[in-house]
Amino acid sequence: MIKPLTKIILLMLIGITGCQLTEEKQAAIVSDQVTYQRMISLSGAITETLFALGVGDRVVGVDVTSTFPEEATALPQLGHVSQLNTEAILGLQPDLIIAESSEATNQSLQSLQLAGIKLLFVSNTHTLDSPIDMATELAETLGSTNQLQHLRKANSAGQKKLTTLLQQKQYTPKVLFIYARGKGSLMVAGRNTSAAAMIEIAGGKNAVDQFEGFKALSAEGLIEAKPDVVLLFESGLKSIGGEEGLLQIPSLSKTPAGMHRRFIAMDGLYLLGFTPRAIESAVELATRLHTFDYKENESF
Repeated sequence: MIKPLTKIILLMLIGITGCQLTEEKQAAIVSDQVTYQRMISLSGAITETLFALGVGDRVVGVDVTSTFPEEATALPQLGHVSQLNTEAILGLQPDLIIAESSEATNQSLQSLQLAGIKLLFVSNTHTLDSPIDMATELAETLGSTNQLQHLRKANSAGQKKLTTLLQQKQYTPKVLFIYARGKGSLMVAGRNTSAAAMIEIAGGKNAVDQFEGFKALSAEGLIEAKPDVVLLFESGLKSIGGEEGLLQIPSLSKTPAGMHRRFIAMDGLYLLGFTPRAIESAVELATRLHTFDYKENESF
């Protein structure tokens, strides 16, 4: 029979051994976890999310759409994901390249993977929950979840604010999104686009639903669409000479939007990137859309 004192000593030894095993196991887990220190982001939404998660200091290169936060614009620019500077990417010696899942078949990225660089593809859909889903996936992969709760709370609070705002609206305006890159390059957004999604989220109706994606703007299409509001990127509006240049588009001045000068211009990534700021963008767009004074049966 084991004496009481001996039993106590044995129990203490077992406890100490158990703690040691636990610490050894934890150490093994930590050693198995890869900590990426030289990351390249090939999406403005991904870049913004990485900085929001507090790991922006590990990003060594970005694509041309990474315009926020300001620190990202000081990083080496690697072109657009469709026309990557692979030599520049290799020169940065990244240990991880992150891109959106829509680029999974990108040949340049596949060649970089063959060169031994790890790739991570994350989904970015056109919903207000998408930024949180992306942040969660990135945080879990990178082992940086400290900021997740803050992002979730901000998104939830913003969605409640948006719901309250939309409950007060009295009219659903038809909104035409024009993607402009100078007067000679004008496209309008149809169904299944980020523009259509954001317009509907903000309580509007996309003015064009006859086709999917983007198509060239025509005077006939503009008249048929009869938009109450025209929505653009700030850079796009600037490229066509501001509001006065916008009014020179054939037939636009004859639409309700043109007659009443109901134009909204917002930063591109902020408006349609579906980044962690997407809920702020939706609230701002909804506020601006439903501040206008609409009249029933507006004609031209």
